[in-house]
Amino acid sequence: MTDIPIPIPASDSRPAIVEVAQPILSRMRILWSLVALRIGIALIFMLNILPLSLRYKWYLHHGGDQDIMFRLAYSIIRGQPSLEVVGIGQPLVMIPWILILAPYNFLEMAAPLVVINGFILGGLSVLLLGLLMWHITQNKWVAWVSAALWSVTPLIAYFGFFWHFDPDIVRSSVVPKIGWLNGLSDPPPAFLMLLAVMLLARCLHASKSPSWRQMLGIGIPIGLAVTFRPHLIPMALFLLGYVLLVYGWRALASASVGTLIGYIPQAWYNLIMFKTPLAVGYVAKYDALDQRPLSEIINSLPFQPANLIVFVERYIGGRPWLLLPLLVALSCGALVVIVLWRRSGWKAVALLIVAPLSYLGPIALSWPFRDDVIRFSLPVIPFTIGILVYAGVILVDRLIPSLDAEIAADVHSS
Repeated sequence: MTDIPIPIPASDSRPAIVEVAQPILSRMRILWSLVALRIGIALIFMLNILPLSLRYKWYLHHGGDQDIMFRLAYSIIRGQPSLEVVGIGQPLVMIPWILILAPYNFLEMAAPLVVINGFILGGLSVLLLGLLMWHITQNKWVAWVSAALWSVTPLIAYFGFFWHFDPDIVRSSVVPKIGWLNGLSDPPPAFLMLLAVMLLARCLHASKSPSWRQMLGIGIPIGLAVTFRPHLIPMALFLLGYVLLVYGWRALASASVGTLIGYIPQAWYNLIMFKTPLAVGYVAKYDALDQRPLSEIINSLPFQPANLIVFVERYIGGRPWLLLPLLVALSCGALVVIVLWRRSGWKAVALLIVAPLSYLGPIALSWPFRDDVIRFSLPVIPFTIGILVYAGVILVDRLIPSLDAEIAADVHSS
C-alpha cells in the first residue's frame, strides 16, 4: 500500500508568521510609547508645569495670523468670503468649532485647535517620523532615536536657550511653535507632507509597484498641505516629479488627481476671489487690490536673494559660533547622502534629503523665513532630526565595527 501524503495544516505556519510579526509589533509599541511621551510633554506646558511667560491662562503665544484666519472663517459662514492672504485650510478647520462654540474672538475657540495640532497631529507626527526612518534606513535604532528626539523637541527648545540674554521670552515664543501648541496653520501641512513622504518611503521596499488607489492616497495629503500653506508648493511639485520618475505617467495621474482633490477648497476660494484656481494670496491679494504692473509685482515678490543675505547677516554675522553647528549639520547631510545612496539608492536620498530641501531652498529666500526662521522651518525639522540621527549611527558603526554585524542581523530578522 502506497503512502498517502498528509497535507500540512495551515496552523503549522503560524509560528513563522508570529516570528516575523514580533519585531514589527515591538517596533510599533515603542513608537506608540513615544507618541504618548510627546502628548505628556504637551500637557506639561499646557498645564504650566514648566512655565511660559507669554500666555493667557492656558493660551500660549501665537503670533497674529490666527485673527486673519478667524475673520476668513466667519466670512465663509456668512456666505461672503473675505479677501485674505492666508490659505483656506485652517479657516475651514475653525468653521465647525465656530458653529458649535459661537466665539466672540479666536481666543474663545482656540482650545480644540490646540488639541488637534499639539496633541493629535503632534503625537502622530512622532509615529510618522519613526516609520519614515524605518522605511528609509531599515534600522530600528534610527527610527526609535529619531522619533524619541522629535517627541522631546519641545523640552529641548525650553531648556536650549539658556545662553540667550532673554531666554524666558525666546522659549515662550519658540516652544508653542516647535511643539505645535497653537491654533495656527503651520502644524497641519507639516504633518501632511511628512505623511506623504512616509507613504512614498513605504513603497521603497515593496515587492510590486503601488496601486492607483495608493497613489491617490499619497496625493491627497499633498494637496491638503498646499491648501493650508501655499509655501509648500515647491515640495508638492517635487514629490509629484518623484512619482513620475519612479512609477511613471499612470502613477503621476493618480497622485495628481489626489492632489487636486486635496486642493479643491483652495481652488474654490481662488476662483471666487482671484478668478483663477491657481493663486497665492500673499501675492495675489495685493495685485487684485492695486492692479500693479508686472515689473512691480516681480520686484515685490516675497522670494528674493536679498532676504537670504539679510538672514545671514542677522543670525550668523552677530553669532559666528553658529557656523560650527551649521558646518556639522552640513557634514552630516553629506555623509548621509553618500552612505544612503550606496546602501539604498537615489530614491531614498530623494525622499529623505531632497524632499525637505525642495521646501527649505525657496522659503529661505523669503522675508517670512528671515523674520521667523523656526516657524517657517517646521516642515523640515523632523527630517533634519532623522538625518542627524542616521549620520550619528553611521559614525558609530565606523567607530564600533562589531555594531555593524548586529545591526545587519537586526535588519535581516525584521
